[in-house]
Amino acid sequence: MIKRLRKNIILVNMLLVGVVILFIFCAVCFNSYQTECEKLERSMSDTIKKSNRFGNGENMPDGDKMQNNGMRDFKPDNPMQLTNYEIVKLSSNNSIKEINENNLSVDSDTLSKAVEYITERSPRSGQLSEYGLMYVREDFPEETTIIFAQTASLYSNLGNMVLISLLQFVISMAVIFLISLWLSGIAVKPVKKAWEQQKQFVADASHELKTPLTVILANNNIMMSHKDRQISEEAQWLESTEEEAQHMKQLIDQMLFLAKSDAGTGSVQFSDVDLSEIIEGTALNFEPVAFEREIMINPDIEPDVIINGNALQLKQLAHILIDNAVKYAADQSEVTITLKKNGDAVTFAVNNKGNVIEKDDLEHIFDRFYRAEKSRTTKGYGLGLSIAQNIVQSMNGKLTAESNEEQGTTFTARFK
Repeated sequence: MIKRLRKNIILVNMLLVGVVILFIFCAVCFNSYQTECEKLERSMSDTIKKSNRFGNGENMPDGDKMQNNGMRDFKPDNPMQLTNYEIVKLSSNNSIKEINENNLSVDSDTLSKAVEYITERSPRSGQLSEYGLMYVREDFPEETTIIFAQTASLYSNLGNMVLISLLQFVISMAVIFLISLWLSGIAVKPVKKAWEQQKQFVADASHELKTPLTVILANNNIMMSHKDRQISEEAQWLESTEEEAQHMKQLIDQMLFLAKSDAGTGSVQFSDVDLSEIIEGTALNFEPVAFEREIMINPDIEPDVIINGNALQLKQLAHILIDNAVKYAADQSEVTITLKKNGDAVTFAVNNKGNVIEKDDLEHIFDRFYRAEKSRTTKGYGLGLSIAQNIVQSMNGKLTAESNEEQGTTFTARFK
């Protein structure tokens, strides 16, 4: 799936960019061709005017010299200096009366057809593709002058430009392919990670669900083998089944919560909530559990801290963080619960002293089904911190974790 997605990204990217580059190259080639045609046309018009002005060699300025066809040399500032052309002068009845050739000779039959075509139509200039010629026509009081030039150089230049453009296109596409390959790798990286997490989630969920189901089925088999016994005599297996069923329900509820959070379909109502009251109440509920292990819960809770959120989810958040802190705190240690408000920012932190969470584990502490304690002696599914993170993020907050020998382990939820 990931490989196919990456190929599709590369294909679409190269197709879109390739079309744009090809369009640009075509536009450049067409524009250059048009420019060359316009330059040739201007040069031909200029040649006609000079031919009619100095054709007879009269009143020619000093220093100008006539070529063997009556033309003077061109100045360097001319748009294009013609070297191959033929000038035809027509009488008033459009018959050819004079032909001046300069490195270009058009056979009489072709010339007659070209002149007939031009005189029968009004365009002042154009191309005769059939003969490979371009013409410009000028009407003077006593005669009409037509100049012909070959278009072979235009098409030759156009062909060279097309070849260069194609070479540039191939090189560009090769570069784009390499860039697309690199970008596609970056683009599919989060998708690949999400896909792997999803597969891992399904595998872990299946494993966690399999355990209580196995116990329930085993209990049922035992009770089925004791059909003659009273219910009171099977209380041990019934209680075990009830406990495992409750664990299954808890796991399914947690997975359902995360699924709704991922899909954004959970309809949660926000309102102004007294977070101080919620955290104090939750901390009080854990006093008996902490007392059994001689753990001191030290609350440092600023009163009347109001935030905009969901009361049930905030209770769940406080329960997860405090339960986690008490569960993993060292015996006869202290759990510190802090709630402070600084302007619009609210900070809720829970700290305990116990085993330090390794750096590699901290990077995955909020991953689903991940537990820093690799053994399964501690009850839990590794979903609590993922749920806590989802709750904090849903309220535009951020949940972080820090752990070291000096300060212990601290989970901090910051709300803006």
